[in-house]
Parts: sequence; C-alpha cells; structure tokens
Amino acid sequence: MKYATVAMLFLGVISTAQAYETEKSLVQLSSKETNFLAASDSEESDDNLVQLDEPCEYLDETQDELDYQVDMFSRTLDTRHWTNVQAIAKAMTGKAGKAPRLQVHTWELMDKSFSFPRVRRYNFVQENMDMLEHFQDNLNTNISNKVNMDNFLRVARTVKDNFNAKYHDGEFDSPAKHDPREEAEAPKSW
Repeated sequence: MKYATVAMLFLGVISTAQAYETEKSLVQLSSKETNFLAASDSEESDDNLVQLDEPCEYLDETQDELDYQVDMFSRTLDTRHWTNVQAIAKAMTGKAGKAPRLQVHTWELMDKSFSFPRVRRYNFVQENMDMLEHFQDNLNTNISNKVNMDNFLRVARTVKDNFNAKYHDGEFDSPAKHDPREEAEAPKSW
C-alpha cells in the first residue's frame, strides 16, 4: 500500500498533501493491539493496512466521560461505546484504586420514549419492557459477565426493533436518535 501511494504521487495522480494524509490514516492491525504504522520497509506489512474513515478520538478519563459513554451505550446499544466504558473504567481504577460503579439504563430510556402514556400500557409493550428489564437487571448484577452482556444486547436490540417497527408514526421516539451532548449544545428555538 505504501508503494502504491508513492507510485501515485510519482505519476501525479495525487498531491503530496493527499499522500501524507493517506499514509497518516493507515493503521496496521495486529492480534495484540492496533498500532499506527511507522515507516516500514517490509512488503508483507502492507497487507494488514486499513483505511480509517474518521480519526481516533481521545477519551477523557473522567467520571463525566464515563457517564456519557454508559449513556450512549444504553441509548444506541453500540458495543464501541461499551469498549470505551471499559477502557475509561480501567484507567480510573488505576488512578483511584477503586472501580467505578457501572449501570446500564436502557429500560429507563425506553420507558420515557413513548409519546402517549396509554401506548406504554399496551400488552405488547409491557411484555417487551418486562423482558428488557429482566435482562438489564441480570447485566447490572454482574456487569463483567460476557454471557449476560450478549443476552442483554440480543434482547435489547430485539425490543428496540419491535418498537421501531410497530410504533413508527410518532408513538415511540427511539433514544438512539438523541445525543445528550448535541442537544445541550444546540440553540433553543422558541
């Protein structure tokens, strides 16, 4: 890949700035950890390169960032946020010596997502919410258990899909559509 970039630069297909950006955003994947690729002479290392869509973000190792990542995981059920939660919690444990308490709150977010209280009382909604509550409680009881996490994700995604499919005319507003940081920064219109 590195040689292809040099060839395109030499032929004038890309500019020097584009070549620099391409090389900067290449990442070498290894089984142990992800490393940024330094200048390497080996041809075989070019086979393990991946183009990143976005630059990596630095995560603050603070309680506010931890709470935000837990909230975003609870909203979106995206495991990248849970990976961030674990990394921040590990860093905070190293500094303070005490592990922070983690609580997933998807049930609470979905409970508030119905625009009409009557819809929340429907039998279909009650059954789905009860199932979600059960698996969320199991996860929160032992947050490090991978089986509990897998079961929770499977059930929570099913419940979210059920609600989005059945209540798509404004009765259910998925929490995944909202980012608390973006909503706090947005100007309020009267």
